[in-house]
Amino acid sequence: MQKEYTSSASWNSAAIAGLLMAAVTIALEFLGSLSSKAPGFAGGILNFFAWAAKLILCAFTFRELLKRFHQNYSGVDYFALKRYGLKLALFSAILVAGYSLVNLLLINPDSIETMMDAFREGYSSMMDSNSEAAMEKMLPKMPAYIGFVTVIYCFIWGWLYTGIFTKGIAPLDPFSDINTPDNQ
Repeated sequence: MQKEYTSSASWNSAAIAGLLMAAVTIALEFLGSLSSKAPGFAGGILNFFAWAAKLILCAFTFRELLKRFHQNYSGVDYFALKRYGLKLALFSAILVAGYSLVNLLLINPDSIETMMDAFREGYSSMMDSNSEAAMEKMLPKMPAYIGFVTVIYCFIWGWLYTGIFTKGIAPLDPFSDINTPDNQ
């Protein structure tokens, strides 16, 4: 039996689906971090395949969550499903960024310093003392920058997935009066 579509039902369902989407993304991110510990060329290949698997499985999960919402609620048209997908992307992006911050600050607190040391080694010949001082000033703010960029990055992927999958799940009917945004 289908439930009646309402805005609050859309927000509630998006929050739960965002939690599920974030859990899948975080689990795949954790597996990717394990693959990056392999040395040399094999580590690079494993890291690439882990990234590709994460991309594909996240897309599949996102599509299934959109389909489930469309099947469970009556009155969900193209525009409602698109708004739902953006809400889902927002919730999952915030949760994934939260995990990213916890990972940087509590689980692997030395990862930022390791990253900056590698950057210094690679670009030390091109950096003057002012650039090094600016980089040292930026180091305590890196978790906030990385968290913000993670929210934007994950939301953009969700926005793309929403645009790709919505038309296949709830096609836009140009001859119907209910598919106009003014009737919403």
